[in-house]
Amino acid sequence: MATSCCPANSWGAPLQVNHGIKSLDGTKGKLCKIGPSKDLEIYVSRPSEEGSQKALCVLTDVYGLQSRIFAICDKLASELKVTVVALDTFRGETKDDHLLDFKEWLECHPFERGVAEDNGTSAIVYPVKGDIESCFEFLMNTYNIHPTNVGAVGFCWGTWALTRACAMKLFSCGVGFHPSIRIESDVFGGDQQAIMKEAAANAPILFFVAGNDLDNLKPSKDGALARRIALSSNVKEAKEGDKGAPRCIEFPDMMHGWVSRGDTSIKKVEEDAEAALNLAVDFLKHWM
Repeated sequence: MATSCCPANSWGAPLQVNHGIKSLDGTKGKLCKIGPSKDLEIYVSRPSEEGSQKALCVLTDVYGLQSRIFAICDKLASELKVTVVALDTFRGETKDDHLLDFKEWLECHPFERGVAEDNGTSAIVYPVKGDIESCFEFLMNTYNIHPTNVGAVGFCWGTWALTRACAMKLFSCGVGFHPSIRIESDVFGGDQQAIMKEAAANAPILFFVAGNDLDNLKPSKDGALARRIALSSNVKEAKEGDKGAPRCIEFPDMMHGWVSRGDTSIKKVEEDAEAALNLAVDFLKHWM
């Protein structure tokens, strides 16, 4: 964990030639800044036709806002007919800016205030919960969308943040791609199973798990976190085999990061990324 929150042999930084740039070319949304200090940049995508009074909050991986994330937001907004807001909780920085102090950098982004202040540094702390609340305020003030009508999508680090948020009943449902739930224990000294138990009890959750993700997320390995999601009370509201059933879905041939930063010029990566996103849309349609 000293240098990464991802397992070995994961996709690294997004490829510049494909989508590792912060460009709005070909996108449908816009960038703007919100929050008390107007320093939280967000990407906002809206459906082309009249949508519902619902929204999705997208929590990125440690590479922040980039054009692949923009394209995913546009797809979700169009197919779900909801407003989608992706948050740059890292304020323009990425993992590549903190290869020598990666753990300390993540500690400056705790879920709630009160963690990083005790690590002996003078670094500025950006609690994730505060950024989510800024997103809620923006949605309410701009589009009259109430926080109770907001679901969430997370990638890698963002899935940890999503899980913490669902444990506090902040989102109506959650979808996570290649989760890095280990951040809870490895960075903040918390209990992965405890937060997963609370999150799954409070909101329907769907996770997409790569072949090199941890076994505790894999149904094929009888993983503890996978069991916790599948045994959640929300399963009662979705029939077995239903597209809306809370569960973990494995993509054993994929490497961690394939949806948000995999090389989609590789046919199999493109196909499995699209397959995961389509399953996510089906799940979100059921619960939003």
